[in-house]
Amino acid sequence: MSHQTLLESIKDGEGLRGHESEVRAELAKNPKSIVVLDDDPTGTQTVYDVPVITEWTEDILERELLVSPVFFILTNSRSLQVDEADALGELLGSRLQKLAEKHQKKLIIISRSDSTLRGHYPNEVDALEKGIGLRHSKQLLVPAFFEGGRYTYDDIHYVKEGNDFIPAAETPFAKDNTFGYTSSNLKNWIVEKSEGKIDRNTIDSISVKELRSISSEEIKTRIEWPNTTHLVINATSYADLQVMALAALQCNAPLLFRTAASFVNAISGIDIKPCLTKDEILIDPSSNGALIVVGSYVPKTTAQLAYIKEYGDAKFLELDVTNIFNIDLFCKELVLLVDKINFNIKSGRDVVVFTSRKVVKGATKQESLEIVNRVSNALISIVKKIRFRPKYILAKGGITSSDVATKGLNVRRANVLGQVLKGVPVWQLDQESKFPDMPYIVFPGNVGDDKALYELITVLK
Repeated sequence: MSHQTLLESIKDGEGLRGHESEVRAELAKNPKSIVVLDDDPTGTQTVYDVPVITEWTEDILERELLVSPVFFILTNSRSLQVDEADALGELLGSRLQKLAEKHQKKLIIISRSDSTLRGHYPNEVDALEKGIGLRHSKQLLVPAFFEGGRYTYDDIHYVKEGNDFIPAAETPFAKDNTFGYTSSNLKNWIVEKSEGKIDRNTIDSISVKELRSISSEEIKTRIEWPNTTHLVINATSYADLQVMALAALQCNAPLLFRTAASFVNAISGIDIKPCLTKDEILIDPSSNGALIVVGSYVPKTTAQLAYIKEYGDAKFLELDVTNIFNIDLFCKELVLLVDKINFNIKSGRDVVVFTSRKVVKGATKQESLEIVNRVSNALISIVKKIRFRPKYILAKGGITSSDVATKGLNVRRANVLGQVLKGVPVWQLDQESKFPDMPYIVFPGNVGDDKALYELITVLK
């Protein structure tokens, strides 16, 4: 496929009539509780005025289910080992189904994961299915994320870089130490990720052309085909996702969703909103500096860090990850870093604390993930020891932003205010957190051009 064909599809999609009103009408006629299990905090990057909870006792889930038609549960399951992710998916499926039956709620459960295809799949969704008690459910794969330049066309998933559209398997994201893959064709990707356990003949797809030419009733029939177990959804515009969402809401077959962030808006009828202004972010007017925590290792983040180091005027402090196995040396370095961070924040200077850019790999995928978590734990310990309230905190990277929020700042519930840049959500923290009401910016590792981090910090000065 030529890039020109994909560009034409995107351009044509921009001119299509949206279907938000039909989706909202369907939800009004047949109410459903939409619960998004988010494997890191970046899944909130398209919504606003939606709560995020970080705990999942039955009491907490019940309270949220009764008051919020749409809400996120931050599982951070991408940081877990496979068996832990499976156990959590099964537990959440079981609890949500139990509460839905108790209160006669109809559930739409979305497993939200990375738009560049990193994460526990299909095992995480299979575990969710088991917990809910479903048999022979259909799994819909919808990784399009337009705000971040992710499009699916002719079953190939693309990542936009500059003016180019790169098949996902040819990007650095596909080389991930834990979640790497070789297939850009999503039918092949499903087979690959299942290690051949899923029969390719049971995987169907719905094309962009079909979404734009046949009725939602015909799409509904396609979803319900008895021999289909997995369904790849192509999309290059929100209108495509909304047509698909409408058909899914009307569907009688049991469905589970593995999606990126854009589909959450489509199926919940949430309009796209302009990016937040500085005033709307409710930044603390104190003279303290901000804290920017950079943990992501993807090349895009490294390029953004290099740009801000060259042109920014913040205080830059490096956490040397290569010392992670020398506990005494590593702990001494953390103590010195914390003292420097506190001094600069109190002095009114923005601080960027970043992990050294050399990636420390393990011998196996499991060991590599364990190293990632050790580094994240170091960043958590730093945040816990911050004595002076920053005017805001920005965390760069999925696992980093989750751990900083839940373990460093003790966030139990937050409200998504909106996005400060496309794909970059801002949370307002709850009263129980370390810094109540403080803006917390979740900056995904794989979003923005080289200047994006610099430009954001400059705007928020």
